[in-house]
This record gives sequence, structure tokens and C-alpha cells, in this order.
Amino acid sequence: MRVPSTPKAYDGHWQGYVVAEDATHRYLWLWYGYNIRVIAVPKTSDGAWSYDHAWCYPRDPDLVEEALTTWDPDIQDEPTGWHKRPTTPTRRAPNRDQDPAYNRPRCEHGCYIADGCRTLNCRDVLAHLEGTRR
Repeated sequence: MRVPSTPKAYDGHWQGYVVAEDATHRYLWLWYGYNIRVIAVPKTSDGAWSYDHAWCYPRDPDLVEEALTTWDPDIQDEPTGWHKRPTTPTRRAPNRDQDPAYNRPRCEHGCYIADGCRTLNCRDVLAHLEGTRR
């Protein structure tokens, strides 16, 4: 993933900062209420009106930029550190089989389901636990 040099490019249309890009998307973060939202904007004409995927983070730009600069979208489904995925379906990396440990199922709060969730009574983890009790 190519990370722009400082200062970050500002996208006036989306009112956010371009943090990274790959062959198909630009990844921007924008202030969004009490969160920072990272959006994956396609590099096609659709990118003028919509985004394909989004992840919400705490209001810490350094955390978001670190998560995106260490993320490899070609082999990893989603960046780390997010606490809400407001879009569906879940993003699937084109070469996800190259990093199966990273691409394990995650709950709606970003945690690996098999490891549990930081959110009390997470429905995805509860469903997983219910499925393992037989």
C-alpha cells in the first residue's frame, strides 16, 4: 500500500484525509461524530458518490494512520483496531489465502470471534459459543 508523504492530501469532496491507496481504492479518514471513519473509495466513477467499505475508529488519527500503513489490502481483509464496521458485506482481500491467521472470522466489533470480544454479550461471540456447546 502506498502511503502519501506528510502533509496528508485533503479530499474536499469527502472532507477527509487520504492516508493510503492501492490499485482499486483510496483510503481516507474523516471526522465522523465521536469517531473517525475510514472509507474505501473506489478509483472508478462510483468513487464520486459512494464508498465500498468503512470502519470506525476511536478519535485518534495516529492510531488510524498506523493501522492503515501496516495493513496489506491485497492479502488482509480489513485493517486492525476498528470497533465498528458500518458497511456490508465484509471486505475480502483478493489473495486472502496468503494470510489465513489474519483473515479469521471477526465479530461486528472487529475482534476475532474465536478469541472473544471486548464488548459484553457480543452476539457474534455468543452465537459462536452456542455453536460449540453440543
